[in-house]
Amino acid sequence: MSPPSVIGRPIEGTSEGSSCHGRDPCAWLGPGCDDHPVRRLLVVDFANIAHRAYFAGRGRPAFAPDGRPVFLVGTFLRLVLARVNEEQATHVALAFESTTGLRRREIDPRYKPRKAQEPGDLVPQLRDANIAAGRMGWARYRAEGWEADDAMAGIADAALAAGFDEVLLLTGDHDLLGAVGNRVAVLMPRAGGGVDRFGPAEVEERSPYRVPPALVADVKALIGDATDGYGGVRGIGPSVGPDLVRRFGSLAALYDRIEEVEAAGVRKRLLAGRENAFRCLDLATLRRGAPLSPAFDPDAGRVGAHDLERVSSWLMAMGLAELIRTLHS
Repeated sequence: MSPPSVIGRPIEGTSEGSSCHGRDPCAWLGPGCDDHPVRRLLVVDFANIAHRAYFAGRGRPAFAPDGRPVFLVGTFLRLVLARVNEEQATHVALAFESTTGLRRREIDPRYKPRKAQEPGDLVPQLRDANIAAGRMGWARYRAEGWEADDAMAGIADAALAAGFDEVLLLTGDHDLLGAVGNRVAVLMPRAGGGVDRFGPAEVEERSPYRVPPALVADVKALIGDATDGYGGVRGIGPSVGPDLVRRFGSLAALYDRIEEVEAAGVRKRLLAGRENAFRCLDLATLRRGAPLSPAFDPDAGRVGAHDLERVSSWLMAMGLAELIRTLHS
């Protein structure tokens, strides 16, 4: 029997011919292994996925019997439930943005410029999507002062420490590629439906950063992130930055050995942008240790733990009765 695989790689400690009924029943995820039922946590970037649901669904507007728009709520639930079913998740958690401001703006006031005013029908539907998550019994977390991606990285670490076998991060935020590991994958929604799965190999081979997950922030420090409002080192773009980090092993090592950069123009730009590079590294680094609110509960968000009658009644009232069938699948 081949060793089991999580995110395309064998689990550490397994070998050809290993069995979950051998010396260590928890060494691998054997299908149908009664000794160790798989625990798989799906973590959803609430704001990111809900905004995607809004723009995906507004071309097919739907309304509740009382007239309120519900196309975001319906699309959001379909997206999440599709991932639950496809990935066979056993638990679901949602990560929210902080309600107390952004600590990264203390590092750089220009970080993540405030967006233009949201469409008028968006905010009420975000509230309804949050209510829907509560009805479904999904766990909800935030890391006050920090962002949803920091909370997601912290949730992943806490889940693995609590014994989960796999954590899947559903988001369109490339920052979270830095949280990928042997038992943590990012599921990135595709425009036409479905997701692209990024494990460690995919981050290194197919992501814009082309480095192992632990070095994603180092690359972003050089090339910047226009969405988040920081520019990296002027003149160091996505064709040069990843090569430099891959060659030297980290941003710090690059600057420690700056004399080894042969191209005089690149070396000059790096030296001129040194202070900015390390400030951007601070901005790009995920705060995995930021306290979660509430504290992570490994029993929260269990799939199927909702009150089906209560959820069905709410969906009927919202004009989303077709989703009730999905709850039974």
